[in-house]
Amino acid sequence: MDRVPFDPYDFSGYLASGLLLLIGMQLTLGFPEVLGSEFKVFDGAAILLAVYVAGQLVATPAKAILEDGLVDKVLGRPSVNLFRDTKPVIRGFIFPGFYKALPQAIANAITGKAKHEGVTELGEPLFLHVRFSPGMLSNEQLMRRLATFLGLYGFARNLAFTSFLVGAALLLKAPYTDHPHLTRYGLTAILAGVLLFYRYLKFFRQYSFELFNTYARMRSEGTSR
Repeated sequence: MDRVPFDPYDFSGYLASGLLLLIGMQLTLGFPEVLGSEFKVFDGAAILLAVYVAGQLVATPAKAILEDGLVDKVLGRPSVNLFRDTKPVIRGFIFPGFYKALPQAIANAITGKAKHEGVTELGEPLFLHVRFSPGMLSNEQLMRRLATFLGLYGFARNLAFTSFLVGAALLLKAPYTDHPHLTRYGLTAILAGVLLFYRYLKFFRQYSFELFNTYARMRSEGTSR
């Protein structure tokens, strides 16, 4: 499905994380001067471009570390967790919503339909089969909802990672400066990162939840809504 290069969710996500990164650089490294400056038109345009580029750059390690690393290797992807029989004890206590499984009847409907179509393996093989099946791709309403969740979880993931990065940098800088509030800024950024990470997990799970539920409904109704 073709997408406009400057999707509103993606664009705002890059701007938010990029701006936070530049502010963190100013507080820790002394440049660029974003806070407390009066920009002329050209200066403002240059800063806006720098903010967007910074947001694009931080998106790569954010996905690599939080999604491909922490979620994929430790927490498990929603394509696995939605079909779990039981929650992991510690991770399930810390992230209860992320490990909430599909109702058994719906899970059985999904796996039964997929097996009939030649897919028996859970996890990413099942996810990819469902995501790119003709019925899903032709469902414009579903594609719009998935695009919304994609933008939301990408926004939260990138901003969470940037908050962790900036918070850690501020806390490392605090003992070597006389700035009175640097430690509080750092702790606030870390807390914001934790809360944003929970939001990321919520929307990341909801993407697969929406996809699989639509797939199960197609099984019983013969078409998707």
